[in-house]
Amino acid sequence: MLRHNLVIGLACVGLAACQPSMTRQERAVEEQVIRDQLTAWTRAFSNRQQDSLAMFYHQSPDLTVAWPDGHRSSGWEEEEQAQRVFFSKVGQVNFVVQDVRVQVFSPTLAQATFRHASDVIMGDLNPERQYFTGSGTMIWMKPDPRGNWVIHTEQVSETPAAAPPPAAPARRR
Repeated sequence: MLRHNLVIGLACVGLAACQPSMTRQERAVEEQVIRDQLTAWTRAFSNRQQDSLAMFYHQSPDLTVAWPDGHRSSGWEEEEQAQRVFFSKVGQVNFVVQDVRVQVFSPTLAQATFRHASDVIMGDLNPERQYFTGSGTMIWMKPDPRGNWVIHTEQVSETPAAAPPPAAPARRR
């Protein structure tokens, strides 16, 4: 995971070196815009709003998403299908991002990293509740400098919640 993030970060820095520079104020404004986009994406994901989620993704064959179970989708059509399958199996999702860090490399390229906690109820007949924590990385881009930031690359990992500690043995009297 760390190695993957390092590779992504280095690629972003390399690409950013070819882009026009930004003032500190421009960078701060774009960082806030991406934070707002990530918050809106989180809300749409938690509410299982597939139509709304579509507007957050780069609608091209270049889109890459790595799901926590190891599945990778390439291109918007594959990702849209992966989301459709996931949401058909899920009764409820509560996905919360924490410790968001945004780096704007250029006017058209940025990265957001975060920790997350998720509470997912799988199935309808015999629902199973699953709790996870993990981390995520999203590479955001602006295909049109006057347009919106969209997700170009996404990776979310999950670590199952730790089992509760065993009960303390009863004291003898």
